[in-house]
Amino acid sequence: MTENEFDVLWQRAEAEGYSHRLAAEYPAWRQKQRRTLSIVAALLIVATVAVTLFTTQLRQPQNYEKVYCNRVGTTDAQWADLAAEMLME
Repeated sequence: MTENEFDVLWQRAEAEGYSHRLAAEYPAWRQKQRRTLSIVAALLIVATVAVTLFTTQLRQPQNYEKVYCNRVGTTDAQWADLAAEMLME
């Protein structure tokens, strides 16, 4: 057996060992990869929803639909003026 043939056989045997080890570890690696991708996708979805809600909340003007008053002496004219003012906004 020549030195070249010995090197070829040695490389084949070494490659076969690596291929068996990689084949055995592949399912665990793939499961970890899928879990990581799922977590990243979920975080992106949550971030997108949060940013969308936050920006729409900033764009909407603050309108007050109800007015409460604890004072007894408020006249109907004052309430009518307040209602007219709220409707004109």
